[in-house]
Amino acid sequence: MNILICEDDAGLRGLWAEVFTQAGHAVVAVADSKAARKALMTGQFSVMILDLYLGDDTGLSVATLAAYANPECKIVITTGSTLFPQGELFAMAPSVAAVLRKPVSNRELLAVAEHGLREAS
Repeated sequence: MNILICEDDAGLRGLWAEVFTQAGHAVVAVADSKAARKALMTGQFSVMILDLYLGDDTGLSVATLAAYANPECKIVITTGSTLFPQGELFAMAPSVAAVLRKPVSNRELLAVAEHGLREAS
């Protein structure tokens, strides 16, 4: 399956790309919302791992574009923020399948993303 990882922390981005690649998934890993938008417009993804805050930008605009450009794409949002504690992100972006609070274990991230893949099949 094709996975898009949009994470501004280079260490996490590389680690997560390696985890998904080792699990047999094709991975595109980008650092910012501009690169994520470009990837969504030029490729098809089954799951997107999306950091809620990408530097000065929010990942919500990327999630909204994903709903239109890749309507089957399930989104797993990762965030260190305590905003939206009541699950409001699910209503703000229609393709959000899960919200994980950082720090996220690699095992948990992989399990949640692969569950989203099974749900999409």
